Amino acid sequence: MREPSFARLNCSVARALAVLGDAWSLLILRDALAGVRTFEGFMRGLGIARNTLTDRLRHLVEEGMLAQMDVGKRGTRFEYVPTQKAKEFQAPLMAIMQWGDRWVSGPGNEPVVAVDRESGAAIKPLIVRSTSGRAVSSDELMYKPGRGATTVTRDYLLAKNKRAVVRKT
Repeated sequence: MREPSFARLNCSVARALAVLGDAWSLLILRDALAGVRTFEGFMRGLGIARNTLTDRLRHLVEEGMLAQMDVGKRGTRFEYVPTQKAKEFQAPLMAIMQWGDRWVSGPGNEPVVAVDRESGAAIKPLIVRSTSGRAVSSDELMYKPGRGATTVTRDYLLAKNKRAVVRKT
């Protein structure tokens, strides 16, 4: 899989998208996190072309999202197991699903409902919260340079935040 040009941007979202790949990769991760392990299992569930699946699985293994386990004789059969890196992607994947339930499928038309395995209770919508626990809406959210910010990113964010403060007053 060819690396998208945005992988070199000074942005965690862009870099994460380069690791994740494309929509097929997200669906493969979704299925892997739900317990699918074999090439045939992914093919059956996704209806994806063999060459595309091969490419995406290779990419996800190279990026450390899936571990390829040899369960056949001398490399004849593999299983793909989510790594800790993939397991920690469950929350962003859940956020995408919840957004799709609300804005694409529509409330009451959810194709799949995520539930807690122990209690059977539905998972509550994910909410962006401050460190104090207060829910923060998109209108209240602001970005500032982090430790990994380049000079370009720092200048861009500082100028953007300055304009936002001027507009507020």
